Amino acid sequence: MADSLKQEVKIERLIETSNAWDGSSLPAYPQTQPVITINKYTFPPHSVTNLHLHKIINCGVILRGTLTVVSEDGTSKSFHAGDPIVETVGTIHHGENRGDEDVVVLMFYAGDGITPLSFPADNQSK
Repeated sequence: MADSLKQEVKIERLIETSNAWDGSSLPAYPQTQPVITINKYTFPPHSVTNLHLHKIINCGVILRGTLTVVSEDGTSKSFHAGDPIVETVGTIHHGENRGDEDVVVLMFYAGDGITPLSFPADNQSK
């Protein structure tokens, strides 16, 4: 009887890519022991992050709301609830919640345990 109750697991691939949201190629993985970090971010309505960049590969899923990511050159893309996002590596950018509700994002980082998840843009040379 237990066998008759088994259900197949449904798999829905959200994304498979070697590129970030802006089309840039992702770098090679570090040659050290990988450290995976998963963070859940909540962006209040009408909030804007500081300019920053990432030096490690990271991606995630928008759980609620709409997040707009804007590169330093003005290139932007909006991601809505359910959308996958693959962040840029080495590109200065910021995130914006332009809406009236919280934006909730679950992000996954493939780091090395040493490199910070992000760097403020004012500490970087162009």
